[in-house]
Amino acid sequence: MPLSMAKKRALGLVAFFSISVFVLWRPFPIYVVQPETRIVKEIIETHQEPREECLTLLPCPVPTLVSNEAFAEYEKQKQYPCMKFEYFGIGDGSKGVCLDSVFNLNKDDCHVLSFGINTDWTFDEAFGKFGCKVVSLDPTIRKEDHQHSENVRFLNLGISNKNESRKSGGKLRGWTINLDTYENILKRIGLLDSVIDYLKIDVERAELQFFEDVFANTPHLLKNVKQIGMETHYGGKGARKRFWSYYHLLACIGFKIVDARQYGDRTEIVWVRP
Repeated sequence: MPLSMAKKRALGLVAFFSISVFVLWRPFPIYVVQPETRIVKEIIETHQEPREECLTLLPCPVPTLVSNEAFAEYEKQKQYPCMKFEYFGIGDGSKGVCLDSVFNLNKDDCHVLSFGINTDWTFDEAFGKFGCKVVSLDPTIRKEDHQHSENVRFLNLGISNKNESRKSGGKLRGWTINLDTYENILKRIGLLDSVIDYLKIDVERAELQFFEDVFANTPHLLKNVKQIGMETHYGGKGARKRFWSYYHLLACIGFKIVDARQYGDRTEIVWVRP
């Protein structure tokens, strides 16, 4: 029995509706541009000739920072449940270390980099006595390169986002400040392709320069690092917003906050990469 024109139209509408539902509801990739991803892009674009591997970090979501209180709450998170957490060093110079077996901190086969000494060697000596090979670096304490103790070697060198040497003023008048990038320093000490069991950075606001350089040029080097202990400083315009982006980039490559001690406009913070 032939269909009437009205029934044909009705069937046509049903078919169109069914096809539309299938097209709209079938699985397909959705790409959402996070509001703060542009900040990461700007960080990278401020450098000439960024390396290709840094582009892999661009899709990492960086949520909008809404307040200083939200920043402080984020730092307080315990993102990794360390079962055996100890402090190496004494007082202001101490840094937290997770000794869980997953980090495989072998006493006779571990490497520690310690940026920022001043007059406090307690952290470095503690790791040296533990059995790790420690390279301590500080360009501001008027000491030339030397072997500080059996397992602790000192270099008159600081971390920065570029290689430079400059004459200092003030209390260090006449002293040459030597600075270099993280990659160049690793090359100099022969650890470019080695696992860094602990990276300590306590460099009085130069930690931002470290982040700027490593995320723009050599983020892959952080994948060789098991733990980071850092003193961060938030004085200065926009500092928290910049740290916020760097914190989320660290999270993107697997770092988790395990400890944070807040002191006014600075924080002693420890990340682990299990």
